[in-house]
Amino acid sequence: MVTRAQDIPHVDYVAQLTRHLASVPGFRSDWHKRGSIAIVIRLVLPDGEGKYPVFDVCRYGMNKTPASLVQAVHGFLGAPEFENGHMQILFIQRAKYPKDPWSGHIGFPGGKREPEDGSDKVTAERETKEELGLDLTDVCRYVHLGRLDDLCAYAMFTNIILAVSAQVYLQIVQCTPEMTLSAEVASVHWIDFGQVLKGIDRPASPFSPGYRAIPVDIASRMFPKWRESQPLWYRGFRCLFGKFYYTVLPLEYTEKDSIVRTAQQVPVPDELEMTASQPDLAAGRSGELKDLSWKYGDIRFSSDRELYLWGLSLCILSNLVDLSLPVPPASLNPSYTSVASPWPQMDRYLWGDVNFMLNAAHRLVWGPYRRKPWFIRVQQRKDKAANTTTRLVGNNRDYFQAHFITLRAAFIVSCAFKTWILWISGRAISRLVHKAFQWIQ
Repeated sequence: MVTRAQDIPHVDYVAQLTRHLASVPGFRSDWHKRGSIAIVIRLVLPDGEGKYPVFDVCRYGMNKTPASLVQAVHGFLGAPEFENGHMQILFIQRAKYPKDPWSGHIGFPGGKREPEDGSDKVTAERETKEELGLDLTDVCRYVHLGRLDDLCAYAMFTNIILAVSAQVYLQIVQCTPEMTLSAEVASVHWIDFGQVLKGIDRPASPFSPGYRAIPVDIASRMFPKWRESQPLWYRGFRCLFGKFYYTVLPLEYTEKDSIVRTAQQVPVPDELEMTASQPDLAAGRSGELKDLSWKYGDIRFSSDRELYLWGLSLCILSNLVDLSLPVPPASLNPSYTSVASPWPQMDRYLWGDVNFMLNAAHRLVWGPYRRKPWFIRVQQRKDKAANTTTRLVGNNRDYFQAHFITLRAAFIVSCAFKTWILWISGRAISRLVHKAFQWIQ
């Protein structure tokens, strides 16, 4: 029997997320350039249904261990008032600056780690305080549930730009403190978790009517120095390889749960903050996706009713959903792989065979049972500098790494097959021409 993800109480997702964050350690990348983001979750009671439950701060504060955290959170979530409560996640839209490559993107509050930050958790709390005015260190309002696996932002598929650590927080009071948006943030939105669960109950197939994607020019990504002059070889490469189409998860928002900064924007700082939002989506007010310019000058990443999440931010959200599922993936929609699926697609006409191989291997390589917490494989990683050993649980490849490895194999097979077809066709044409000359003579 198929279980609809939207029919499961939201409080069960929060409880399962707490258990998994406490029991399954998050992977930490060794990359030196790091950033942190904060995923803030709250439970909202239906209008007029009882008094908001009280979190036992003193009980947890006396013994801050993973076990005591799970016990305190479960005692808080076990209140009957939360039975029909709605889980919401905090998203931001970056302010628009002409020189900011992440201008206008949807993501989570956060930024790059500074030398004075003692940990990734401190970075996430400091950046959230600077951008939104929310003090996540206030133990009377927020509880730190744990961290997700680090994800890396890539350039040219394999070159790492930044390792991003996602810290998860639960708001334990009914009213969110008043937020003061900095010049780096254009708007803040509390998104109902049911919008995310739609990606589980109604997964979209590539290039189907319900499929939403962002077209990204491959030539501009691989050869940015030539995007202005566009020599003849560049144009040929562009025509041959076309574009990548990145999956988009549309998230509907309401004015009641949104804050838009109306103050005049200040000049962009010299050093732009790096967030977990990755550049790749464009949408007009009608919700139609448009091609991207290299610097994303006039590109819209939201409409008048939806936010468009993609890239690294969508992968982080997908990891959060994996740890939140209170039921086995086998009991969900058979077509479900992840809320970030399908993998980025190539041109459907030029490279349809590559897409076919990618999509055929997608569930095998990146299916629910190949990811945490359902894929349990413990590895020992030795850090020679610190002389320590770290336990890694789960898949040792992230979304983009798995995609690139599969894409590389599919592309080689496709090129080899097309070369063989051209060789066979060339031989057949040569024989026909030779016979034609013999017949003429």
